[in-house]
Amino acid sequence: MIYDHYFDGRKPSENQVIQAIKRGLKEGHVQFEISWGENMVTLDRQAGGRWAGWGWIKNISGSDLADQFNREGI
Repeated sequence: MIYDHYFDGRKPSENQVIQAIKRGLKEGHVQFEISWGENMVTLDRQAGGRWAGWGWIKNISGSDLADQFNREGI
């Protein structure tokens, strides 16, 4: 099941996007779609626990978030 979070209004900060993902993790989700307007970041926890990410919310990259989560062991 995909955890879907939509930000309305101003562009979310990277920290706000990460916190939205962490809320979904606490609920047991492993796939995430975080949106703001027409912009979307998608993250997926792959087999073996590695993260893959794609998409952009302005300067926030799904790939960069996945890399950060993989480094931090999230």
